[in-house]
Amino acid sequence: MSFGENVAVERKKKDFSQGELAKQVGITAVTIGRYERDEIKPSIDIATKIANALEVSLDYLVGNSETVLDKPLIFKNFLKKRKPV
Repeated sequence: MSFGENVAVERKKKDFSQGELAKQVGITAVTIGRYERDEIKPSIDIATKIANALEVSLDYLVGNSETVLDKPLIFKNFLKKRKPV
């Protein structure tokens, strides 16, 4: 699947509207729609924000991996949940 198709599928799994995802990423809903239709491609920074908002790996969104999550993202989330010592 394409980047746009993967974004649409994962967004719907999270039950996010295009507007909700756009707000989390800091762009417009119209832009999310254009990404989902593969009319335009996001910058690497925006693609990373989309992946983080959807809690999937960037590799998965761009079609380089069939695995939704990758170890760095899981590890990153683990670090966020740790309490300071």
